[in-house]
Amino acid sequence: MVARPGGAPRPARRGPGRLRRAALLGVALGAAAAAALALALSPPHASVPDAGVALSGLVLVEPGGARREGVALVARDGRIASLDAAPVAGASDRYAGCFLLPGLIDLHVHHPPAAAVGQRELFALLFLAHGVTSVRDVGAFDVGLGRHRARIEAGARLGPRVFACGRIVDGEPAGWPGARVVRDAASAEAAVAALAREGADCVKTYNGLDETSLRAVQAAAAARGLPVLAHVPAAVPFERVEGVEVQHLMGLANDWQGATEESVAAYVASSAAHGVSHTPTLVAFARASALGRPARAADRAARLLPRAFRERIWSPAHNPLLHLLSPDGQFGALEGRVALMQRAVSALREAGVPVYAGTDTMNPFVVPGASLHEELRLLAASGFGPEAALAIATRRAGERLAVPGLGRLEPGAPADALLFREDPTRDLAALDTLEAVVAAGRLVRRDDLLAAAARQRAHFDAFPYAPLFDAAARAVIRATAGPR
Repeated sequence: MVARPGGAPRPARRGPGRLRRAALLGVALGAAAAAALALALSPPHASVPDAGVALSGLVLVEPGGARREGVALVARDGRIASLDAAPVAGASDRYAGCFLLPGLIDLHVHHPPAAAVGQRELFALLFLAHGVTSVRDVGAFDVGLGRHRARIEAGARLGPRVFACGRIVDGEPAGWPGARVVRDAASAEAAVAALAREGADCVKTYNGLDETSLRAVQAAAAARGLPVLAHVPAAVPFERVEGVEVQHLMGLANDWQGATEESVAAYVASSAAHGVSHTPTLVAFARASALGRPARAADRAARLLPRAFRERIWSPAHNPLLHLLSPDGQFGALEGRVALMQRAVSALREAGVPVYAGTDTMNPFVVPGASLHEELRLLAASGFGPEAALAIATRRAGERLAVPGLGRLEPGAPADALLFREDPTRDLAALDTLEAVVAAGRLVRRDDLLAAAARQRAHFDAFPYAPLFDAAARAVIRATAGPR
């Protein structure tokens, strides 16, 4: 302090250089604190094996296609180099006798927000641990998946191939934060153009669009070769929906309890006539039907995710958003909706309408990877049977994603494959006999994937991560649903 005239002290003047240095020091300290927090929140990463596979003595099974014994698989540079019966020098017989199938594809997932630091990697490990080697994210609510996808593609992280729609396209007011709002043809063009620039693989439309806006979005997407995945907007009668992939069998019945065989037949006929395909996500409703039952908290699959999912995010007592599924809280009644949806899926199959496999993670108790196994069982029980259900989640899904060879076992195809002790095309219970996964030409044992996921889960359930994540979950629920 410098004395003022009369003895009153006054602050010493600081030159601009000192102010700049102080500001830079503050920024540096803030950045260091943020880096330290990020380091503390970041989970232990799974080790990534080297690329390249050579295995002999396998039984090749293409669901709905070829079946050959004594096959040797060779993968290089992320692609299948050969699938021959002839011996391959240096090939391992460790998995001799195992059934070799294409990797599974989940066409309807949502990843955790980027603010849930590290949990996208946990989802990736769980997808792979259940044989899911490709996923399609159908709507982000915050930071996109570009960085996550790039790390997997570069071999820095283990995970499935990621396809993504980017931000949801909705009318006004938007149903979810972060949606791109479309009001007319001009804003539809701008929204789809922005998604294309950001590298979106598809366009996801939501409930609030009117018919004119929906058609404008479809036109803009078609001009860029992007498929449209649709919630059927409330303002658009289903019989006027054309050329989209409908999610959750929306438009089947506003009052599903009052649905009739005639209404199901009309829904199927309209789908066939107007080029509409379906990803029903049966498992999402089957799992929601058990909300509030104490046994669900002890569900083995649910315990693969951090505790906050079971105790906060998927708890009707703590998350009022769940009551959107059943406003009166009678979640068990959703079993009737699942039964209706299965009847519709059976009719769609008989009519030749394309049906795809998707799960809708992160809905209640819809666990990455494990939920696709359940979806396949529900599809099989809807008339497809085990082998056709697996074909839906492999070859047919690869065709939908328009990647040559994806979902198939053939030279030049992406090297995504699964090794089972038993043949799941005969009985889907054999999905639990998965021994190892080949993802983009990297061989990983299932036990190693589960062990890596367990280490991450322990990290997420411990201090300092657990209380911060719980507080963030409470804040998001409050902001979206209001106080409770």
